[in-house]
Amino acid sequence: MIRRHALFAAAALCSALALPHAALAQATPATPADGVTIVIPLNGVGASREASVKAMQAVQAVVRKQPGLIDEVLMENKNPANKPSHVHVMRWREQKNWEAVFTNPEFQKVFQANSAFLAVVDSAGIYTPVK
Repeated sequence: MIRRHALFAAAALCSALALPHAALAQATPATPADGVTIVIPLNGVGASREASVKAMQAVQAVVRKQPGLIDEVLMENKNPANKPSHVHVMRWREQKNWEAVFTNPEFQKVFQANSAFLAVVDSAGIYTPVK
């Protein structure tokens, strides 16, 4: 039974990552083997889940406008006993595109304004396809 749930969860995650978001102005068609995938584990901090999610979405809105972004998704952990509460999964054409986000003044401003509601659980994971 556990194995079946693990397979369904893996299939759902793969489906979510493979679908580009239509709302992304910078998104362009790409194959799953393209680019680099960044996974950032996050925990909401603050008075409410809603405030934390709103903060994450504010940062996400800036990230969506950055050059080199293929697709991205903010995912919520539905098992409250486990951490992190969320993961932000992004696929970029090149790692340098993701790194450039941190020098962007708009990103710095929105991240500072919302940092009281966000905690990065662990460092970002940087992944490339196995070939």
